[in-house]
Amino acid sequence: MLLAQASPTASPALKVTAAQEANLILGALGWIAAAVLAGWIAKRLLGWIATKFDASPIAQATVTAVGKSLQVLIPAYTVFWFNQLNPGLIPDTYDKGAAIAIELLLSLAHTTTVFHLVSIAIAWGQKLADQTENKLDDVLVPMISTVIKLAVVLVGGVKAISIVDADTSKSILGLLAAGGIGIAFASQDTLKNIFGAVMLIVDQPFTLGDLINTGSHEGRVESLGLRSTILVLVDGQRLAIPNSDLANRPIVNITRREFIRAQDLVHLEVNTPTEKIEEALRIIRELVANHEGSDPRHPPLVHVHEFADWAVNIRIMYWYYPASAAKQLEFNQKLILAVSARLQKAGIRLAAQGTPQN
Repeated sequence: MLLAQASPTASPALKVTAAQEANLILGALGWIAAAVLAGWIAKRLLGWIATKFDASPIAQATVTAVGKSLQVLIPAYTVFWFNQLNPGLIPDTYDKGAAIAIELLLSLAHTTTVFHLVSIAIAWGQKLADQTENKLDDVLVPMISTVIKLAVVLVGGVKAISIVDADTSKSILGLLAAGGIGIAFASQDTLKNIFGAVMLIVDQPFTLGDLINTGSHEGRVESLGLRSTILVLVDGQRLAIPNSDLANRPIVNITRREFIRAQDLVHLEVNTPTEKIEEALRIIRELVANHEGSDPRHPPLVHVHEFADWAVNIRIMYWYYPASAAKQLEFNQKLILAVSARLQKAGIRLAAQGTPQN
């Protein structure tokens, strides 16, 4: 009798508990769906706001990164807090697995957030690079960005694996260490070139567009990559020089020179009288005095250089500012023609090598 009376009362209690669990599950799914929607809205809204900060790349990168981060953080922490507030939602049998899954979800969300926030530091670095005249800084920023993002992904991946299985993560770290050593030995030349690129960027012996001389080649720097630097030679050919090789060479930066030092020889006939030699010196000094492109710090020099077997050599040396090769060559042509005309007018004859002297 007692059992017959107890049975009807027990069954409704079980039905209520099942209904509560169903409501909790539906509520959890609803909250998760709402969190995903909220994250999506946050990303789109902050992405739209970021477009209003065109004048401030750092602010634009910050707002964009926060929006992308919220898209994953909101759902992840919604799942975490809903589980904390409803401890009976997940059966004890699956409690450990659920805890691991939630921890893994949070870890992935944190890794994604750090990955997006790196863009803020990169935007700041790009702003500093834009403020410098050397264009190599613009090359360095993307390199650093790639390295940092790869490091974040690698660390986040190892962290996620350690949450699932700590022993497996240790094995993976060991394999990565061994593989890293093997790769380092197998790709020594590649690593040398990468370090060479870093050294060239840090030392900045040239920038993109500079005309340089490496001892064996002369050309304009077109690009700097992780493996090699591309020079456009004076004949139009493109030459790729390994960065490790270029970093160890003496580099003459022709573009950065302040002036051009030019010199030439005027050959007078070997039997030219002394007074005519002195007159030739006065004429040439007059022509180069306060010449085009002159600077008081470097006055021109004109003097008898030597008495050769076939001529009396007068050396002309002058400094041309600024260091424009085209303008200096044009001026040099005018100077040579003017010297020749004035000497001929003065009756001072020029000598030619191999010509018999009277």
